[in-house]
Amino acid sequence: MMAMEVQRGETRKKNKLVLVVSKGTLDGAYPAFILATTAAAQGMDVYMYFTFGGMKLLTKGQLENLSTSKDLGLTTEQLKELVAKGGMPTIEQMLKMAAEAGVHINACSPTMKLFGTTKENLVLPEADVVGASTFLEWASDPDAITLFI
Repeated sequence: MMAMEVQRGETRKKNKLVLVVSKGTLDGAYPAFILATTAAAQGMDVYMYFTFGGMKLLTKGQLENLSTSKDLGLTTEQLKELVAKGGMPTIEQMLKMAAEAGVHINACSPTMKLFGTTKENLVLPEADVVGASTFLEWASDPDAITLFI
């Protein structure tokens, strides 16, 4: 079910999800991809904006070596075991699933410049590279739900 907004006695559905993905950890990545793929399956237009730590999820050599955050209380190996036992896909698989579902995958151009990342370094060559002004356009859409993950 799409998010609802009540305006002057009317109920209308929001049809766009904008996610700012700023954490480069396994436990930070799963919620973003679960929300993105679920929203896409429900017919929402989904934009994922990867910035700072989140760029690890799009960068060759970093995506394959993600770890968990300390606040999770699990080691990386424990989380991977838990995910496998639960039948969940890996982060690499989730990224591919999101792209195949039509989720717009976007790398932050200022972050790329800051860390010397090039489009050739991205695991998805079809990912768009956009700046903060583009993100703000998406986020300011009255039909958008914007979440920072």
